[in-house]
Amino acid sequence: MAPSSSVEPRAGELIQIERIGQYVPSRVCLACEVCCRFPEADSFLRPYFTGDEIRAAVGRGLSPSAFGDHAGCQIEVQPHPAGEGYVCPAFDAATHHCRIYEVRPLDCRLYPLAVMWDQAHREILLGWDMKCPFLFDSQALLPEQAAFREHVAETARYLEQEAVLAMFERHPSLVTRFQEDVVVLQSLPALTARLSVSRRDLPIKPLELADRRRFETAARATRLPPEVLPSAWLFANHYLWRELLNYCWAEVDGSLCLFAESPDGIFMPAPPLGAGSGPNRTLIATLFSWMNRRNGHSAVTRIESVPASWKAELEAWGYRVVSKEPEYLYRASDLVDLQGDAYKSQRASYNQFCRAHQQATMAPYQSTDAPDCMALCQEWQDCKSRQAQDESARYCLEDSRRFHMRLLADAEPLGLTGHVVWIDGRIRAYTFGGALAKEVWCVLAEITDRSMPGLAEYVFRESVRAALAQGYRFINTMDAFGLPSLARSKQAYHPIHLVQTSIVQEP
Repeated sequence: MAPSSSVEPRAGELIQIERIGQYVPSRVCLACEVCCRFPEADSFLRPYFTGDEIRAAVGRGLSPSAFGDHAGCQIEVQPHPAGEGYVCPAFDAATHHCRIYEVRPLDCRLYPLAVMWDQAHREILLGWDMKCPFLFDSQALLPEQAAFREHVAETARYLEQEAVLAMFERHPSLVTRFQEDVVVLQSLPALTARLSVSRRDLPIKPLELADRRRFETAARATRLPPEVLPSAWLFANHYLWRELLNYCWAEVDGSLCLFAESPDGIFMPAPPLGAGSGPNRTLIATLFSWMNRRNGHSAVTRIESVPASWKAELEAWGYRVVSKEPEYLYRASDLVDLQGDAYKSQRASYNQFCRAHQQATMAPYQSTDAPDCMALCQEWQDCKSRQAQDESARYCLEDSRRFHMRLLADAEPLGLTGHVVWIDGRIRAYTFGGALAKEVWCVLAEITDRSMPGLAEYVFRESVRAALAQGYRFINTMDAFGLPSLARSKQAYHPIHLVQTSIVQEP
């Protein structure tokens, strides 16, 4: 970005970078519709500010409320005043100028160069973000330009200065997750080594399909009663979200410790697995210490899906324990029999569907069914999208679409079982689940043609019937995802137990 003088650093976090000039011509930047704009409020593309950069920005007039953590964080964006999506609060939408240009953070100064981890999360790379339209300027031919190559080399040399390496170590969130639309230009070995040093006490590895057996063995060794097992004990429930979060794991004191990295930092989506029936105080302290070193001051540091039976002990050790939304556990035979007045509504809907669609059949999912299932998923999402009230709901639907694409592709190696419902030669519903324990089946996904009354009741009852035939006595349908209507639907099937888990944070 354009040369400027830095504000004098209070703690060495604002580094002089006059040599790193703005490579993209101003005429392109001022006509651009990409920079400083974001599709969603929590976009991982929001610029990260160190503590000193926040103080400099506030000194230039930005509201302190734009920063959730004044020690260092991504900026809070605001609705676009004249369009869709969100903009940086420092961006003047009328003029396309930055109000704090002279003290903008390093994250912005480098752009469209990006510093990111590779896909395996082993190496830090310097690349060019293809979202910048200058890459496609017919006159640019950037990789062939000697001036461009020198700009990249100069930037890499700057990034691997000791002062800058130390800043990245204090603020590891400056390194973004892997992005497929960033053209890799070169590796940054000194930065990789520095951040790897800060992680070396935990030998983390990227989560891969081959780790499924290890994960399941550790989950079984945790020795919780089957009726309190949460869906976080299902390997697929993490692996299928890899396109949104960087998952990795480490073996620590005989426990498998799973981590997920979001734009705000790293956290544990499940407690240590394989640690017996209760928490290990030393291990928990070690994990929080490591996450704090990785995250700096980010509030993202936490352990999720901690069993309710651990709560009293963790609170006694001084941790803050907050209950999560419960998951729903049923007796499989109740859902198949649908006996009595308690299930009158579900029984009526099931019978109505059977009378209207006497030729409907449920069959095991096969890989050849994937295109038809994905088409049905798209129909379902189009319907939900029309009902969505805000942008965040629509982006959640897009995340869900990716989840279903991966689910349909990897169901078999993930140990999942699927069923499809054929009606008049077309797939009108599908469902997938997996084993949480020897007697507990977890329903992971279910999609139905919403225009067919009773189809949801039919596919649920028949899939539970198949699970019961395989020896599963209990059915876990996960939580209600914060949706009151879904919670009412789950309650209407009369769960025998609410599986309670918690989020654990340091005080």
